Amino acid sequence: MTNSPASSPPRAARPREYRIEPRFLAGSTHTGDPGLLPLLDAGWALSRDDLGNVLVTSPDHTVRLGFLPEGERGDLWMITAHADAFAPPEWQVTLDLSAPPEIVGEFTAALAATHSAAPSSVLHGDTGGWDMTDHLLDKRGWRLEGEGATAVFRSPDGLLALHKRLGYLRPETEMAGDAERWTVEVGPPGHRWYATATSNLPDHLLDTLTTAIASPAPVQRYLRPSELAHLPSQATATPTAPSPLEVARIRAATARSTPTPRASASALAYTTATRSAVLPTPALTGRAR
Repeated sequence: MTNSPASSPPRAARPREYRIEPRFLAGSTHTGDPGLLPLLDAGWALSRDDLGNVLVTSPDHTVRLGFLPEGERGDLWMITAHADAFAPPEWQVTLDLSAPPEIVGEFTAALAATHSAAPSSVLHGDTGGWDMTDHLLDKRGWRLEGEGATAVFRSPDGLLALHKRLGYLRPETEMAGDAERWTVEVGPPGHRWYATATSNLPDHLLDTLTTAIASPAPVQRYLRPSELAHLPSQATATPTAPSPLEVARIRAATARSTPTPRASASALAYTTATRSAVLPTPALTGRAR
C-alpha cells in the first residue's frame, strides 16, 4: 500500500474556541500565565530552574508562588507566606494539575493587591473560616455532612465539597501535605481536582480562594472534538464563533446571491443583509454530539 503524504486534519477534527461554564469544570490549559501574571504585573520577581519549574517571589521575599510542572509532590501550584525571607512557612495553599489557571489568577490577583496595601495582612488575621462556612450554609444553600474528625460542606449541585479537618494539626505535618486543614474537592467522579489550605491562612484569603473556586463564571478553551468529549457532562460548552464548515456554507450562500452589476437596489440591500447573517450555534453539554 502506498503511503499518502501528510495532510491537514479534517475540518471536523480541528480545534475550535468554546465558552466553558462553570469554569471549575474547564480543566487546565497547561500554562501558568493566568496565575503568574497578576504577581509579575505587581513587580514580583520570577526565576526558573533547569526542569521548567517557575518561582515568583514578592519584593520583600516573604510570599512565594511555585508553578511546578516537574515538582515531586504532584501539586502544580504551591503558594506560601513567611514571617521573613528565611522563616518557615506560616501558611500554604496548593492546587493540583487539573485546576483551571484562571482560578489561580483570581487568587493571586487578590494576594498581590493585599500584599501591596498591607503586607502584614497576608500573614495575620482571623482564622478558622467560621464566617465563610456560615455563609455557605445560610446564604448559598450548602449542606453540612460528615461526623468525627472531618466536617464536609457540600454545594447544592454536589460538584464542590469543602472538607475541614478538625482538631489540632502539627504545622510541619500540614506543610508536608500529609494532613491539611482545608481541602476543596472539585468536580464529579472521574474529573476531580483538589485545592488545599493550611490552618493559618487568614480568613479573608481563604474566602477569596473558595469564592474563586466556586465561581460559575465561564472561561474560553480552544478544544478539538476529542477533547470536548472528555469534559464532564455537567459542563456546558458553547462555540464562540461559527465553525469553519459553517463559515464555508455562509460564503457559498453569499456567493450564490451576489448581485450582478444590473441588479436592482432592493436586491443589493437583500444581499447585504444576507452577508451579515450569522448562523446560530447551539450550546453543547459535556460531550460532542
